Amino acid sequence: MIKIYLETGKKTTSEYVFIETLLRVLGLDKSYQIECVNGKDNLANAANTFMANTESGGKNLIVFDADTPKNGGGFAKRKKELETALESLGIKADVFLFPNNKDDGDFETLISKLVLSEKHKRFFDCYGDYEKCLGTEYVSPNLKGKLFTYISAIPMSKSKRDRLGQGQWFFDNKDYWNLECEALDPLKKFLKDC
Repeated sequence: MIKIYLETGKKTTSEYVFIETLLRVLGLDKSYQIECVNGKDNLANAANTFMANTESGGKNLIVFDADTPKNGGGFAKRKKELETALESLGIKADVFLFPNNKDDGDFETLISKLVLSEKHKRFFDCYGDYEKCLGTEYVSPNLKGKLFTYISAIPMSKSKRDRLGQGQWFFDNKDYWNLECEALDPLKKFLKDC
């Protein structure tokens, strides 16, 4: 079994649902199992799961955020931290860091490149005006907030809307997201090559 360990703490997050959707779109969903680690500093809590999977002939993949120096991370720093943690725990795993396994950023950095900004130009123009209007007197929502606002602003049925807070951002809907975007190629390659 190939296990993907995500930084998120639960299945009802957009990150988990995105990876689950991407695996299904790539036809890999039967070969992979997704596990939640609940934070980059909690690898030790999952060590037994990693080792049991390795001993049974499985493969372990870690898909976490690279983060940025502003929040205490950055690609090179986070990669080194994870490699050190894996070595000290005696765990084997291949690592992919959002957004593209080479740059600083996170899950939201990646999916911000997948939005259909031309199709939903009015939303992004209005949102840009909103951010400018806030100026320095208020705090603008972070990228995660902006993306949630994007998906929740799209007209949809009440039953769909009720699922947004559970991470169901309908990543397979071609009217909302472009899963053929080049920005997704490094992650697709990482998953297919494993």
